[in-house]
Amino acid sequence: MYLSNLATLDRDAATLPANIQKGLKFLAETDIAALPAGRVDIEGDTIFALIQDYDTAPKAEKRPESHARYIDIQFVFSGREIIGYAPLAADYTVEEDLFESKDVKFYSKVTDETDLLLGAGAYAVFYPTDIHRPGCAAEAPGKVRKVVIKLLA
Repeated sequence: MYLSNLATLDRDAATLPANIQKGLKFLAETDIAALPAGRVDIEGDTIFALIQDYDTAPKAEKRPESHARYIDIQFVFSGREIIGYAPLAADYTVEEDLFESKDVKFYSKVTDETDLLLGAGAYAVFYPTDIHRPGCAAEAPGKVRKVVIKLLA
């Protein structure tokens, strides 16, 4: 997992893999406010963006998840949200396994989860070895515009 802010991209870029740099470049050079919600292809199924508008919810109402094929860059364009994070451990109980059809696996309980607070401009990179619980309310539920960049791992 990697956490940073788009404002420091010039400083951070040299330490990041090329595919993550491409995803962040899209975020830095695109008018996110002008895009409708939905999918935007960057490099077909290799790199694409999912533009999302939603209300955050209490953490207890969100499910922890992981992916097998894709790395996520979760970028908060506006609003604030908490994303829970934990390293993927073999002893977590799988609630729903949709790896084959949707590249997502949901877990019923995750221990030692760390809360990451992302405000406008912040992003977190989650690898297939990470569990994350996006869309959690910070102080209270609120509106968020987020872009999830999916990168083929």
